[in-house]
Amino acid sequence: MRQKITIVFSVLLLLLAVFLIARDLFQKPAALTNASCCGDDLVSMKQIDVALLGYTRTRTIETGVKGLTGITVDENNRIFVCGNRQVLIFDQSGKKSGEFAVDSVTSCIATGSNEIYLGFGSGIACYTSAGEKKALWKPFNKEGLITSIAVNKDYIYAADAVSKLILKYSSDGRLAQEIGKKDTLTGAPGFIIPSLYFDISFGDFNDLWAVNPGRLRLENYTIAGHYEAGWGIATSENSGFTGCCNPAHFAILPDGNFVTYEKGVDKIKVFDPTGRFLCFIAGAGSFKGNTDLQLNGNLVKDLAAGSDGFVYVLDAYSQINIFRKKDR
Repeated sequence: MRQKITIVFSVLLLLLAVFLIARDLFQKPAALTNASCCGDDLVSMKQIDVALLGYTRTRTIETGVKGLTGITVDENNRIFVCGNRQVLIFDQSGKKSGEFAVDSVTSCIATGSNEIYLGFGSGIACYTSAGEKKALWKPFNKEGLITSIAVNKDYIYAADAVSKLILKYSSDGRLAQEIGKKDTLTGAPGFIIPSLYFDISFGDFNDLWAVNPGRLRLENYTIAGHYEAGWGIATSENSGFTGCCNPAHFAILPDGNFVTYEKGVDKIKVFDPTGRFLCFIAGAGSFKGNTDLQLNGNLVKDLAAGSDGFVYVLDAYSQINIFRKKDR
């Protein structure tokens, strides 16, 4: 009997030892949990060197409307924002100079000579500057998503993040060309878009630029859709872009420099036309202090560059922030 008791006791001790070892192996100490570790790492990644800030904020415009998604600036430097079934127009002083309602939720906005173009899911709508709806264009792909629109003379270019193509339309809404397919003969790499961020813009040399976010780079195309070149590297350093897919938004300044926004780390940078890092414009903490670091989502919704060289940032608080280059 005593021998049986000894065996049972030994088995129980063995089971207890196994339990304790397993607990130590699989349970993380409180100081190493995902919340503390990854949160601290992300906050660290969002930090920017203030000595490298090359711009200063001159004005913040409170729009008073939640859920804004897009911003653009016309040739007269009027500011247009869209979202929440509305378009709002502001002048440089921050005074609202116009507004009108639209049919549905918008994703992006661009202006032509006398028109306003809006992305509506998979479609594009054209409005007059007075808010009169002129046309709703037939979607290229009913399951698509228009995330950016750029106007160049008589043609309108739209980035479809689902179709992974840039769609070139004539002014009457006819599809003229599909740009961005992978082509081994021309070297066109094709677009990799993991998270539906796909931005396009035109430079002053009549050239089309697009983000290839999955490749962490910007690419240059002719207006006829031929791939020319690109720049950008994957790195957590200032010289490139980090994450799965960046930059999320970009704009081209009158001097040819690029303004980029990286989601996740919330950094707004300036690069020269060859892709050399020049300076920061803003980062987490630049808009609402520590609230920026606690924000659940991307700090910047969209950005634009004006003919005045100013940078216009639509933030997650539905504020329009206007930055100008510092005097050196």
